Amino acid sequence: MPHAVLANQLPTSTLDGFFGYWRSTRAMLAAGWKYKASGDATATGTKDTGGSFINEKWGVGGGVALNATVQSATGSVVMTAATDGTVTLTFTGTAFTALSVGRMLTISGAANSTNNGTFRITTFTSGTSIKIFNPNTTTETTSVTWTEKQGGSNGTISTAGTGAATRGRAIFTVSSGTPFVVPVASPLNRGSVGDRLTISNGAVGANNGHFVITRVTSTTTVEIENSAATSSGETNNGSLNWTEVSPTAQVEPASITATNGTGAWICLQGPSIMKIPIGTNVPTGTFLRGEKVTATTSGATGTVIGVLTDTSGGLGYLVIEPRLNGSGGGPRGWTSGSTDTVTGAQSAATITSSTGAPVEYVVEMVIWKNTQVAGHMWFQVVDQSGESASRFSVLATGGSVSNTVAPGGVAATFPTPGSWVVSGTANSGAAGTGSINWYNSTTVTHGLSQIMCANCIETATEGADGSWIVATGQPTISNSAYHGTGFLRMDDSEDGDLAPFVTFGPQAIAIYAGSRTAATTVSTTNDYFRPGTWIVGTGTVTPYRSFRRRGFSTGDAFQEYLGTMLTVFNNSAIAPTNPGNPGKIANHVNPSVFIREPIWVISTQLSLKQRKGTPRWLFLSEGGVSGQMYGSGAYLQLGSALGEAGIAGPWDGASSATQA
Repeated sequence: MPHAVLANQLPTSTLDGFFGYWRSTRAMLAAGWKYKASGDATATGTKDTGGSFINEKWGVGGGVALNATVQSATGSVVMTAATDGTVTLTFTGTAFTALSVGRMLTISGAANSTNNGTFRITTFTSGTSIKIFNPNTTTETTSVTWTEKQGGSNGTISTAGTGAATRGRAIFTVSSGTPFVVPVASPLNRGSVGDRLTISNGAVGANNGHFVITRVTSTTTVEIENSAATSSGETNNGSLNWTEVSPTAQVEPASITATNGTGAWICLQGPSIMKIPIGTNVPTGTFLRGEKVTATTSGATGTVIGVLTDTSGGLGYLVIEPRLNGSGGGPRGWTSGSTDTVTGAQSAATITSSTGAPVEYVVEMVIWKNTQVAGHMWFQVVDQSGESASRFSVLATGGSVSNTVAPGGVAATFPTPGSWVVSGTANSGAAGTGSINWYNSTTVTHGLSQIMCANCIETATEGADGSWIVATGQPTISNSAYHGTGFLRMDDSEDGDLAPFVTFGPQAIAIYAGSRTAATTVSTTNDYFRPGTWIVGTGTVTPYRSFRRRGFSTGDAFQEYLGTMLTVFNNSAIAPTNPGNPGKIANHVNPSVFIREPIWVISTQLSLKQRKGTPRWLFLSEGGVSGQMYGSGAYLQLGSALGEAGIAGPWDGASSATQA
């Protein structure tokens, strides 16, 4: 599983609350979230809405396994900084080609230190002129030593869906060297999974481009997400050029670091949920929640997380977390317009889908920076087709969205379907209007950030999860306090819930008094990951946010939720807070094993009650110490040992977390 964990991340300054969120975008990309669009707030620069990581504006460098030197020289170069974060380099007597795009260029010896480093080549202009992405560039004419690098020119591609590749993906193999890193489950090491691979020099155009590595089968072979790849007619197989880039190896551009970058924004796409119509049909047998299901005709697979039957109205459907795409005509290759049989791998239960169209609900998010301490964050769960116009990535293409105004930030454009604000204000028109502190106040010292993101790449054995948590140490509050935010995949949800996700953002708003389009009051003193107010509260605030009845014709609306734990009749916790004598599991051979207690995220409003479920990667345990690992390192304790504390994951199984 390509979980991405970044431990003990040091901010650029103790007042930089934005750093943890910028760094979290690198973890999300590495875990499989898709880049969709961005703006870097440079002068009168331009936004990018093409969805190709090669033009993404929030990360510099990141090249790995740069084993092959294409060309190298020492000589004069004219560096002309552009307003879009790129710089035009004009050389004398060089021989760049269109194949240079996606490779890396290492520069040393420039008079201005910000011009030195390793940068991705974004544009080929001529044999003597290229563009690289380096928003930190200072215009100068100087003599430098430069090297154009790539991973190699010995690649071979196999037709998508064949040669051990899963449907929609292709196999890429190099003939020599061992450049790719195989994931290791414990301690967690995602290897090359989640990295981006640029392929060029292909005789078949569809084989060229920039792709996510979805699986590593050996140090010479990876699977990539390219449904159009083919070996047919690929006369350059064996000599394809390739370059690998790791999102977590990238550095933050100076243009958005610390106090810079007011208006910079990014849009990412996360996991999906499928709604498979079954009409009035009922299962033969009983599906087991969480089991693999397969559609007989299309071959599409997924994890069943809900079976909603409707024998009278004919509106029944399956809730499926997709795994591998099928061959049908609907989203993710599910059958559309005709019936198919869906079978459970363990239960052997079956059900026939109806002729209705399957629907794919996608998660998208936007982070919009105002300052190093304040900004905006928005989420949505929307029908990728029927509600396409509401997607942040589609709004990003509109004329009013710029490299300083995020999609949803333009007046009266924040979408209604499935969309909500975690922090800040929608429709504000400018990053400085209605922004809110990422967490805490402007004067409290931030410590190290612990960033964790669960796998967001579908495989044969699991769906995309995509949960993430950013927890930043707050040493001026206590020696174990963390503030943070999270996007959480829910288990134990209701059968018909098509949005089994919540966001956690500790806004100091009275219970159920918040707005879908604004969250502008942040707590300044609390330890967010300790029960009492936030992850589990007393019913005075509702820090979890999502939608209820998503996709229904009635009652589909934004909903706030509170976190609860098991109680007895007098409302005291079953696992009472007692630091001197924490609750243990009685019937266990090891009397020191702590109790794992789920957090129930619910709404209690009259006529709006809902059991949203339990977060997959966040729970409680009494006792312990901040930074302690659980489950052989799969989880990390956040917060103090004074009573119950939040236990979060996925952790990397090895790193000792430090709060400050």
